[in-house]
Amino acid sequence: MSVSETDSEVSARLEFEQAQRSEGWKLLRGLLRDQRRNLIIGGLVGISWAAFKVAIPQVTKLAINNGIEKNGPLLKWSLIITGLGVLTGILSGFRRYVAFRESRWAETLLREKLFGHVLDLNIGYHDKAQTGQLMSRASSDLMQIQGFIVMIPITMSNVIQIIAVAAILFITDPVLAIVAIAPLPFVNLSARRFSSRIHPASLAVQAEQAQLANVVEESVSGVRVVKGFGAEQVQFDKLSKEADDIYAESMKAAKIRSNFMPAIDILPALGAVGVLGVGGHRVLSGQISIGDLVAFNVYLTLLVWPLRNVGMIIALGQRAASALVRIHEVLSTKSEIVDPVVARELP
Repeated sequence: MSVSETDSEVSARLEFEQAQRSEGWKLLRGLLRDQRRNLIIGGLVGISWAAFKVAIPQVTKLAINNGIEKNGPLLKWSLIITGLGVLTGILSGFRRYVAFRESRWAETLLREKLFGHVLDLNIGYHDKAQTGQLMSRASSDLMQIQGFIVMIPITMSNVIQIIAVAAILFITDPVLAIVAIAPLPFVNLSARRFSSRIHPASLAVQAEQAQLANVVEESVSGVRVVKGFGAEQVQFDKLSKEADDIYAESMKAAKIRSNFMPAIDILPALGAVGVLGVGGHRVLSGQISIGDLVAFNVYLTLLVWPLRNVGMIIALGQRAASALVRIHEVLSTKSEIVDPVVARELP
């Protein structure tokens, strides 16, 4: 906030930004509404994937308890586990295919809408608008939105997986479930804090990239003027400055990642150590079976990525919201010269 900015001006600016964000999300909801059929199919595929994914550790537990400890038919259990793994792989591929297809289609529709609107704007708008900024909105901003949309069906299946795994763990052994899950909320907390820190850093990098694109566009489109006035060094210095700014902002983002990512990676390992320690004692005392202990460790690994994903989707949503605001700024611009619905006849 600037020193000269009054409280009323701040309030008006915040209300305007909130209105812009609301219009941006409204734009995204309209795109998703047109694709709801395929998104629902993707969600159902994700639910099926989560069901088979969660079933594999249970079958592994039965194979250990019945096939190894009781000298049962291991081949049967091996074939069942292999079949479940194959089905999980097929559903995982189909889930990702649907997610990426719909996100790319939404990106394409939004790019066509943006391009068509820019073409309809009068010449006066293009005299004031920076071409590099328009290029950034049609490329990097749309990529941020695409990255958020692609995670929607994937996140739905991950949430279902978290709920199913947590329920199975507490049904099997509540004490060991608490030991296993205790560090995992901190994974989500760390991911959310990481998201809040990396968001402005990512936006800064994105803004600097737009400035660099603007310098490149000016140099290429006005190359005759640049060479005519011998301003090559001036443009080179401008380009070097923007490149250095991108490097500086990228290093800030890298520092944030280096501060948070090790903690996010080590927390699940603490849960695994606790499961092996406490679970080993409970196996020796006969409270749980060896198969239960193995299943617990497998389920623990199944919880790590979904919990990190929940934190990541928050960051992606923030970036998508910022991108939607920038795109809506262009789409909400009215042309100063509008063709009449009924053209006047010439004499």
